Amino acid sequence: MSLNISDEFPAVRLLFGGAQRYKLVQTVADAAVVLVEDWPCDDGEEYINALVVCLSAYQHAVPARAAREALIRAADEVRIPHLSIVR
Repeated sequence: MSLNISDEFPAVRLLFGGAQRYKLVQTVADAAVVLVEDWPCDDGEEYINALVVCLSAYQHAVPARAAREALIRAADEVRIPHLSIVR
């Protein structure tokens, strides 16, 4: 499994503070970077879970799609709007 295949991690766009500041997340690595560098808080239950799932996906223990789903749950937890990219 490659961590950069879009079929395994359909792209999602996270909107931080409106449409002026967004992050396009296309891979497990992208998700981990956004969680560590851009997340507004670091103590939510879904946030911690998303970090754990990203690490597990990076180690090929869970599918990349699981990391995407965890990222979306973490975004919902702190009310970060997100858009799925459909191709």
